[in-house]
Amino acid sequence: MSDLERSRKFYEGQLGLDGAATPGGWTVSGDYGTVINLLPEIPDAGSAGWPVATFRVDDVSATVRELRSRDVPFLGPDDIPFSLDGDGVSTDQAGLRVAWMRDPDGNILTIYSLSS
Repeated sequence: MSDLERSRKFYEGQLGLDGAATPGGWTVSGDYGTVINLLPEIPDAGSAGWPVATFRVDDVSATVRELRSRDVPFLGPDDIPFSLDGDGVSTDQAGLRVAWMRDPDGNILTIYSLSS
């Protein structure tokens, strides 16, 4: 079961997404059409072992640095099977720059930008 207030602090406060009440919980939204439903009554919150949401950003390295300054926890080289640069960003996927983080329930989230 998820703590809705803790999740809202993370998604709205730390990630900077916009939130609104929705039936059964809360919805947060961001750029490029990103929408996440926070449903506190789901008993297996945080149990997925893969990214449950992906956010596109303009510059993933700058976004990682900004989010780290807000205490967002990112996955490191021991957590994922990709090489990472000094910012914790992978360029192993053709055309993408990718980083992975965890929300308060342990869900893995991905942020990415297109390689130039």
